[in-house]
Amino acid sequence: MEHKLKFPHRFSRSGALSALGFLLALAALLAYPETVRQSVAQSIVYCLTALTPSLFPYMALASFAVRSPASAFLGRFLRKPVRWLFRLPGCCGVPVFMSFLGGYPAGARGASLLLEQGLITQEQAGRMLLFCVNPGLAFAVSFIGFGVLGSPRLGLLLFASVTLSGLLLGVITAFRAPLGPEPRPVEHPMPLAPALMASVRDASRSTLMMCACVVLFSGFTSILLGSGLYGILAAKLARTGLFSPFESAAVLAFLLEVTGGVGEAARFQCAGVFYAFGLAFGGLCVHLQVFSFFSEIPCKLWKFFLCRLVHGLMASGCFLLLGRLLPRGAVEALAPVGAGGGVFSGTLLGGGSLLLMCGAFLLLVEEGRKKAR
Repeated sequence: MEHKLKFPHRFSRSGALSALGFLLALAALLAYPETVRQSVAQSIVYCLTALTPSLFPYMALASFAVRSPASAFLGRFLRKPVRWLFRLPGCCGVPVFMSFLGGYPAGARGASLLLEQGLITQEQAGRMLLFCVNPGLAFAVSFIGFGVLGSPRLGLLLFASVTLSGLLLGVITAFRAPLGPEPRPVEHPMPLAPALMASVRDASRSTLMMCACVVLFSGFTSILLGSGLYGILAAKLARTGLFSPFESAAVLAFLLEVTGGVGEAARFQCAGVFYAFGLAFGGLCVHLQVFSFFSEIPCKLWKFFLCRLVHGLMASGCFLLLGRLLPRGAVEALAPVGAGGGVFSGTLLGGGSLLLMCGAFLLLVEEGRKKAR
């Protein structure tokens, strides 16, 4: 008896779009191989020398604060502010704090861990995502302020602007939100040593995922540049009259990937307000990293992107306001800024060693799990 292969009569729209995207990406890689290669190589150097050394310690610390008994202890001091300002349980205090201090994925990772442990609801995790996406102190001050703009004080002003606007956004999103009861604390918190190792594992995975996303978007941006689509989109944005052609190119870069936006803004000597908007918005690359921590995104996408846009506009306003309130000459607040010192901080050897240790640690953990089975 012969068996005939049966094919579906109707193809899903998502399948057709995925196939079309695959074919277009394949054609673009074949059409611009050298452009993509150079861009990917530069982004890997950036990941090794700037991104990994700056964010890995904060990612590990954020995970440790949630997994270890430190979360319950520190939560006592942060319970009332977090509960009455953001209408969130006290256990969210440390992740909220780390989201402003530790960098973009820290808050999202903390929210996902609390959701996995059943300490917060889906609605509360979704509200955390609306305002817990921030660049962090090290990225804003050390990398952008000192490394790119040559002014740590300007980096500190950017950090203060994004943080203040993020806090205001958290208060706004909590308006009329239900104030539920405090969840029961974990009866048997993870001991210090296992919590530390689990935190290193979380930070390793998060750092590798971040670097991979940056490399991917770098290649994608190089294709847009090589094909001329990037210039066309920037020109259409400039025709709105809101930005100059150079500013339009920087804004478009910020919308795609924040580090690329920083480089474009520095190259075109854009005003500091553009950095404030880009850092608060985060870029599509950061957004995908945030979504990767959740099996199901706990908030509506339109609400998430709307809050990213509102956060960017509020950060720009805070930057201008703080720049005028500070004494004259304290910061280069309203004047265009150019590139300062070296764009990359740290050393290639140190960043590469840390990234290799992340990968080795993940392999060892996975091997240990297989043996345990």
